[in-house]
Amino acid sequence: MLYEPAEPLQPETASIPKSEEDPLADAWLTNFFTENHLDFETQPDEVASPEQVRFVVHLPENAVYYPCSTELFEAILKRQSKTYLQDRYQEVWKIVEQLVQDLIADESRRTFLTELLRIKFEHDTNDDILLPSRLEKRLFKIFIDKSKIDTPYFPAKVQRNKMVNELVAGPTFWNSFNWIDHQTILSFESLEDLKSEAAKLQLRRLLNLCVASELWETGEAGAGPSRVDFNKILHRPLGGNGVKPLQDYLQRPQEAPGTCSEPPKKILWLCNDAGEIVVDLKIIRFLLGWGHKVILVVKDGFYLHKVSRYDVEHDPLLMQEVHDAYHIKDPAISKNELLERLKTDTQLFIISDGTQERLNFLLTSTTFARMFKEADMVISKGEEQWRRLFFTPFQFTRDIFNVRLGPDGQEVIVSYKPKHPEAVKFSEQDLKEKANGIIREMTAAKDRGDKVIFYSAIIGSIPGQMETAVQLLKVYVDHLRKGYQKSFIINPAEHFVSGMDADDLMYMWEVVQRSGLIDIWRFQTVEDIETSFGLLNREVAPEWLGKDATYSTGCTKEMKLAIEVQRKHPEMQIIGPAKERFLRRSEYGIGKLYDRQLSDISLP
Repeated sequence: MLYEPAEPLQPETASIPKSEEDPLADAWLTNFFTENHLDFETQPDEVASPEQVRFVVHLPENAVYYPCSTELFEAILKRQSKTYLQDRYQEVWKIVEQLVQDLIADESRRTFLTELLRIKFEHDTNDDILLPSRLEKRLFKIFIDKSKIDTPYFPAKVQRNKMVNELVAGPTFWNSFNWIDHQTILSFESLEDLKSEAAKLQLRRLLNLCVASELWETGEAGAGPSRVDFNKILHRPLGGNGVKPLQDYLQRPQEAPGTCSEPPKKILWLCNDAGEIVVDLKIIRFLLGWGHKVILVVKDGFYLHKVSRYDVEHDPLLMQEVHDAYHIKDPAISKNELLERLKTDTQLFIISDGTQERLNFLLTSTTFARMFKEADMVISKGEEQWRRLFFTPFQFTRDIFNVRLGPDGQEVIVSYKPKHPEAVKFSEQDLKEKANGIIREMTAAKDRGDKVIFYSAIIGSIPGQMETAVQLLKVYVDHLRKGYQKSFIINPAEHFVSGMDADDLMYMWEVVQRSGLIDIWRFQTVEDIETSFGLLNREVAPEWLGKDATYSTGCTKEMKLAIEVQRKHPEMQIIGPAKERFLRRSEYGIGKLYDRQLSDISLP
């Protein structure tokens, strides 16, 4: 059932939108995000914080990220291209209508569901502001809730994976895949050169194979391709600006004496469709053999034929293929735990992106954002992911690749979008070196007979007050330094490095704080804040009245850590508000230190 759209007008060129420039534009943007249920302020438990989004997307000051292509955003923004938008809505409707036809056998029930979904469709598309992917998600949820079918298309996906596996496990495929002419072999002067070129050739052929949709879609290949068909698939030309960068990233380890290999990479692999995943896993095994670590990203639940967590946990074939993978199921894993997992001998990890729709960084999980930040590169698959990552003005914090079949089906395109030049990644080693530098200063101070004092204070817990917080911290620590003889007082704000986020800071400071070198761990009090404002010759601002370290999630976590450290080093003193008053959340929002909600924390 289709609906006739209005005639279009051509949209103007769009750039990255910014807030706080035009009140009218800000109101429209806010309405856009609110109507799509993508506004962090109104749905903080569902939508990623701006700080979390910046783990993935590099945004200029006050810039706003939207999770769709520029073309689609312009169509909604300018409200002048209704035909384009309505055509996209029609695509969604056809998918949903087909879902009902495929899975609901009873005619009466099928009629009911179709009409119910049609009513919702007409209601939600009336204002031409809803993203098609959000519309799709809403309609899918209604279907699942009313049909009681929790895993639509799962049997079909199992069958698709099985079919592809049988095709690529047979001798016809392997004869084509391993074929090489003797003249090529004789053209190399050394075995090392031959091995290197063979590895590149294997990678190119696997890349060709992983987008060969004829393997998992109905048609000629679905009936069992001949050797000629496989030869065609494996010898499609590779094009795009990403071919050489990808080969450079994924170099085979050098074995010859005197040669130097690049260190193994951490690769975030964004899965696409069932069937395709079977070939993806062959490439991944190939990369694991070179020492790389791969983080396989699947959907959190049903999204058509996309690979989901349920699939990798219940499809017998996929279960066998990923039997040695470590499944990270915690949607909000801490940075420390994530780094510890990545340091193990495990090479293959599986996480979900936290969503049941097209790639949407406003809804992805904390675990996904942290893993994105820790990865060296991201490999995406297919045109849908290409549109979300490349057909957009945004740049990202990691190098992005996309592998897809060209529009004519004759070429495999590898696209490359380098990370933003200002994107900074602090490795675990970087943070430890920074921490060890501070520890050396603490050791030197103790050798001089000085007392080492660590001062924990509110930094980012009061929105919009970061600059004031740093000023208060500086003036008060300077005040203490003048009044305390033979003391070495650590002001955390003095050790901030541009590009560090709260995850980096908490990790670095924990290394320092567990060193056992702190004599006095002091937490900011109400009196400290009042004194600080006095030293600045200012009245206490309303936002700061009655505040102390107990208001800060970061300080709350540090109080728990201070108690742990004191057990090992009983001589260390803890000064500040009573520990029983630290009743903030047990986990800070990703990339920031201010609270999203309160919860009781049990302190000993």
